[in-house]
Amino acid sequence: MNIRLKEIGLEDGKEYFNLLNELAGYENVYARPIPEPMEYEEFDGFKQARVNMKHKELIPENVLPTTTYWVMKDNIPIGYATLKHEMDMEKPGGHFGLCLKKEYQNQGIGSIVSRLLAEKAYYELGIEEVIFTSKEDNIQSQKSVEKIGGKLIGTRGGYRYYTYNLNDLFEGRGR
Repeated sequence: MNIRLKEIGLEDGKEYFNLLNELAGYENVYARPIPEPMEYEEFDGFKQARVNMKHKELIPENVLPTTTYWVMKDNIPIGYATLKHEMDMEKPGGHFGLCLKKEYQNQGIGSIVSRLLAEKAYYELGIEEVIFTSKEDNIQSQKSVEKIGGKLIGTRGGYRYYTYNLNDLFEGRGR
């Protein structure tokens, strides 16, 4: 399966806009990219905001630096993923976020994307331990985290918190 991450860009067009609006209607997902469908005229602002989120100096103080990706199968966007550069344990949400189109769920793609995000976290950002969160009732997310070796460290406010040591995953591969 040819799954890769493509960083969101200002040049991204209608197929990405259509994906966002489809994902907006999904219930019970953590990383739904937008709460409700948007108009195409709003898409440029959405992309610019996500590009800016990578840079701490371009975002509000209460927002964590985050890189946003499209999940690609071959050259078709099938989902949306995020990688937070740092964590605030007082807020729900781990280092990684993911939302896939329904027809691509339960196929192991979440585990592939988690691995790709882990590589970026470790090799590009120097993150050695990541935190995953999952809503208590999101069994699919919990299975994906446990499949890649996430360890449950606690629950709070309707969320399960997992940790995963990237040094263990990438030991011996160097940076």
